Amino acid sequence: MNTSQIRSFLTVAQTLSYVRAAELLYTTQPVISYQIKALETELGVQLFSRTRRSVELTPAGVYFYQQMEPLLLQLETIVQTVQSMNAQTPKLLNLLVRRLADYGKLTQIIKNYSESWPLVHVNILTQENRGSRQLLVTEEVQMAFCYQYEVETDPKLKFLPLMESQYYVLVSKTHPLAAYKYLTFDDLKDQKLILANTELHKNPRLISSAELKEKKILVQTIYTSFDSMLIAVQSGIGFTILPCSRSKKFSGLIKIPLKDVKPMPLGLAWYAPRATPEIEGLINLAQKLNQEQPPTVI
Repeated sequence: MNTSQIRSFLTVAQTLSYVRAAELLYTTQPVISYQIKALETELGVQLFSRTRRSVELTPAGVYFYQQMEPLLLQLETIVQTVQSMNAQTPKLLNLLVRRLADYGKLTQIIKNYSESWPLVHVNILTQENRGSRQLLVTEEVQMAFCYQYEVETDPKLKFLPLMESQYYVLVSKTHPLAAYKYLTFDDLKDQKLILANTELHKNPRLISSAELKEKKILVQTIYTSFDSMLIAVQSGIGFTILPCSRSKKFSGLIKIPLKDVKPMPLGLAWYAPRATPEIEGLINLAQKLNQEQPPTVI
């Protein structure tokens, strides 16, 4: 078992597509297939259920993904930190990035930052089950591209909004709600809500437990990971609610706007007591871009 196999597995698990995984990893589909097959042979289990039209995680694959994603993130952070100790390498700024977002404005900020701060390497890490607030406070990351609700309860965490994301209801193509062009909470009465035990579903701005009960929305299951939740929604047993960009697509799912929830601010967060010149430099560039491109619903 090696890191290339693990990275190939995690990317296929996140995209549910060998072709898309190959694109993201700058390789070919046969290479991805070989890596996954070698990993399954070594483990002695099937990680994916594959047909000509779809790719799905098996129960063993779901468990393996849940365990390996944070371990690979930790390994990459360790490697990057060790490398940054060499005086000849740039300083390291770990930036945690929330899934499902539109990254256009963020990538422009990183590009401008790399030109202005050539001796600082922005190390981009993907979101895990532990939320942005915890990782910022423990200094495992220096900055986070996240939703405002994740950090607004801690006065030491500062937040700069860059854009806003609308909330959507996600359902399978065969679900009764799939016929709607838009939805309200009243439309979700007696429907089964599927959640994941991540900070994404600890958002007080969305809907409270009391409101769920009042509107007769049934909480079906709380899964331990985001991907497990999406697989359950694909099965057609219920729906979930996510903030995400208009352009984001989900394999096998219909995305329907939820009209009675305000868009959620998305931007950069950092721990103010530990703001270094490198962090302040990135924030200054983000504020400058905000003046040119004010935050809007993406």
